Amino acid sequence: MEQQPDLNELYTRFSTHEAQCEERWKTIFGRLEGIEAKMDRLQFLLLGATGTVIIFLGSIILTLLR
Repeated sequence: MEQQPDLNELYTRFSTHEAQCEERWKTIFGRLEGIEAKMDRLQFLLLGATGTVIIFLGSIILTLLR
């Protein structure tokens, strides 16, 4: 028959589990903030590239119409 853990052992195990989970969440949130910053930079880069392409194509069309 398997002996069940006593209350002190359960408390210790739960406290350890809480500390590990807290550290994991801090790591996850830190990584997510980094990913968000990279996505913001990528978005601005794409907006700039799109604007450049639109202006370039507009100038070609204006040149052809003249």
